[in-house]
Amino acid sequence: MAAVLGAAVGTVGTIATGWTSRSLTKIQMRVESLRARREPRRSSYEAFSSAAISLHDHLEPWITFGRHLERPKQSGASTWDGVAYVSRDSFKEGYVPRAVELADEVSRYGRHVILDGPAELEPFVAKVVDLSGNLGSLFRIMQSLNRYTDEEGRSTMAYDTSELPDKLKQLDHGVREFLLQASAALDRDLDTQPSTRSFTRKRSA
Repeated sequence: MAAVLGAAVGTVGTIATGWTSRSLTKIQMRVESLRARREPRRSSYEAFSSAAISLHDHLEPWITFGRHLERPKQSGASTWDGVAYVSRDSFKEGYVPRAVELADEVSRYGRHVILDGPAELEPFVAKVVDLSGNLGSLFRIMQSLNRYTDEEGRSTMAYDTSELPDKLKQLDHGVREFLLQASAALDRDLDTQPSTRSFTRKRSA
């Protein structure tokens, strides 16, 4: 009788061990799947935010100081209306194309974030992309007009820059908002990963 019971216990133990092993394997496979999904998301979030920060840093010196050098001479103490007269000679070589390139990168990487998800990040992505596009519009226009200027670059344009400082601040704030939401999304991915430790506790209970 003891031998029979011993054999039965051994059989149950083998079955339980096999079931536990298969369950742990499934859990590990799920963990790896979540990790494989999380890493591309993290990479796209980082690329998007880095592009937006690079655009901000590229434009900040000119928006903060440089545009004031292009303001028209005014008599008296009248308040500057923010209109600057700019041409391609107002910027060092490569500055305008780089501004357009960075704005395009923000838009492109934003699409990657939307594709990678989750969906609740879309409004934050759209805000950053829109602000980047608005900030880059002056340089996109200049780049287009430069194709039709003579060698001396005599196409000077009047541009209202009064809203640029506020939009630059909004871009900085928008990137911060996005990063907070993106971090929360990645944390939620981690929270959905099953814990082998809690599984073991349930089995031992």
